Amino acid sequence: MSGTTAVAPRGWSRRQAVHAARLLLCLLLLGAWQAGHRALGTTYIAAPLDVAERLVQMVSSGAIWPHLGATLLASALGFAIGWASGFAMATLLSLSPRASAAVEPYVLFAMGIPLFALIPLLILWFGIGITPKVVIVVFMVFFIVFITTFTGLRDVDRRWLDMGRVMGATRGQLMAKVSFHAMVPHLFAGLKIAVPRAISAAIVGEFLVADKGLGFTIEQARQTADPVGVFTGIVLVMALVMAADALVSALQRRALRWQQSISLL
Repeated sequence: MSGTTAVAPRGWSRRQAVHAARLLLCLLLLGAWQAGHRALGTTYIAAPLDVAERLVQMVSSGAIWPHLGATLLASALGFAIGWASGFAMATLLSLSPRASAAVEPYVLFAMGIPLFALIPLLILWFGIGITPKVVIVVFMVFFIVFITTFTGLRDVDRRWLDMGRVMGATRGQLMAKVSFHAMVPHLFAGLKIAVPRAISAAIVGEFLVADKGLGFTIEQARQTADPVGVFTGIVLVMALVMAADALVSALQRRALRWQQSISLL
């Protein structure tokens, strides 16, 4: 009907409509990819079917699993250490405005150091292997978690804290039942950024300081002029990031339901 806005078919849920839109976008991207391959040739852009065939070969032969496992391990270890240290430091500094004011310039200075500037030092200190990759991931994740957590704790409504003090809550109770509760959205905002950044940081490390991993396979394919291998590695990285983001989104929905179901004090 002219003059009306298209809507999802009757009976569709909002989630089904979103999934349908995502599928349509995926098909459009695949079409654009295939068009780019036809226009520029295999030398520059691998064909989607060639990439799919390479993926099947790597999975069926088992060649992909050591590299996928290496990337997952470095990402998970670095994320865990970076998240724990960033969260702990943000929590401690939120308790002392003077300490946070003293530390803030150094945090900003460290945030400005590019990852590639650290790689020569990491190679010198740790050699080639998982350790420099983990350090790179920690460096990336720490600042994201620190900033989002500190901002969330600092922006807690002071009226809630005053109400808790009037009701006799201790400092620990205020932190656990008011501050942490109120900063859940900030926490997951940080996670949504930190999780894909952790994986990308591990990939960056694998380009230069690793002997296995998805980044290593991409770099090897580049060195051997294998565009199919490069695009296969990129597709695998994208799939890994999407799976990790889906996991964080599921945890976020559970956490927000929990947040809504309990009282502040």
